Amino acid sequence: MKRNYSIPIWLIFLLLSCNKQKDFYKEVGKGAYLTFVRSNNLLNGTDAAASVNIVVNSVGAEVESVNLYVAATATIDKTKWKLIKKVPFAGETNITATNAQIAAALGLAPGNLLPGTVFNFYNEVVTKDGKTYSSINTSAIDLENQLAFNTALRWTGTVVCPYNAASIAGIYTVIKDDWQDWVPGEQVSVTAGPGANQVNLSQVWPNPAFGAVVSPFVINVNPATGVVTVPENITFGDYGAYKAITRGGSTGFVFSCTGRITIRVHIDAPPFGDQGFSQLILEK
Repeated sequence: MKRNYSIPIWLIFLLLSCNKQKDFYKEVGKGAYLTFVRSNNLLNGTDAAASVNIVVNSVGAEVESVNLYVAATATIDKTKWKLIKKVPFAGETNITATNAQIAAALGLAPGNLLPGTVFNFYNEVVTKDGKTYSSINTSAIDLENQLAFNTALRWTGTVVCPYNAASIAGIYTVIKDDWQDWVPGEQVSVTAGPGANQVNLSQVWPNPAFGAVVSPFVINVNPATGVVTVPENITFGDYGAYKAITRGGSTGFVFSCTGRITIRVHIDAPPFGDQGFSQLILEK
């Protein structure tokens, strides 16, 4: 049964204080946390000046500043957090991290971050009375995992790279194919187009040994980020007993700078029904 979220902030902190350290909530209502407003989680790995950001607000005690940390893995072990900077807080606040700042904190080369890498960011609240609140000393179960609280104490950024149509075509090795038209290690052909920012996977799905092309399996690529959009309702393969059709919710990336294509496609196969999501990973 879901909780009733229509409760005052002092009661939230009272409930949380029941199973936290004694020094966390010394007085009811003195705690604070950040709330999510909006964000940009895609980071151009080839541009040292590129950035990711999160816009936050706050609930609870008055906030003085936010310490922004980054880690290479998801963890609440603070020894693995690397401080990027201290951000003054003034109501709705924009917290940013540039490619160069992330690289400096983690000892990496700025402007040379590997596409597909996910960085984990942690916002540590510093209140006017000097107390700090973060994912380390708050309750993930009672606070961060409750969607109604809309917390913004931790977030992620994914490294991407601009799409280059001139380098996308060629022979790729299958790394993973959940649709099972190919086995890992087999090679397939990928072509560019027909549009300026499109990739044609018709020689991948369907495998001609199993099915025939009905409509070309063409995906759209955001040229600035490599983010993929898979059009819905493409009947990309006739497998005899059924036809394979794309449905909504498909996602992915085309990283032409590293020669890697990763997509997760929602497939329907009437009369057998919805087949869920199948991941396809190809590497040049």
